[in-house]
Amino acid sequence: RCTGGYEGAAQEAGVPEERLTVLDCDAETYLSEHPGAAGTFDWVVLGNVLCEVQSQVSALASVDRLLKEGGTVFFSEHVAAPKGSWARSVQDWCNPWNRALTGGCNCNRDTLERIKAVKTWEVVYWKYE
Repeated sequence: RCTGGYEGAAQEAGVPEERLTVLDCDAETYLSEHPGAAGTFDWVVLGNVLCEVQSQVSALASVDRLLKEGGTVFFSEHVAAPKGSWARSVQDWCNPWNRALTGGCNCNRDTLERIKAVKTWEVVYWKYE
């Protein structure tokens, strides 16, 4: 069940409290519990979320449903190395242990490609080489 927010989050963000919703659940659950919330969010922040969700496609579709037209998604996600690279082979090899040790984080997901596939979003990103 979604509880809606953290104490003091609005103040820390410099946003009037009535304008901030911090979810401690997935967007799909929030939408099912708050059907009127679709299309009401100015922005959504995803911070190392997409490595753990069961379906990135479904999660991103739900985030897209939350956004107002012209809304913005900010994301900070770790992503898989390119397929066929040495680094990706290591990620693929260690992912089962990584997932077990980190509570579900998959270090070998093609997260950026999934984000780019959301047709209604203009994706601006940078990566460290």
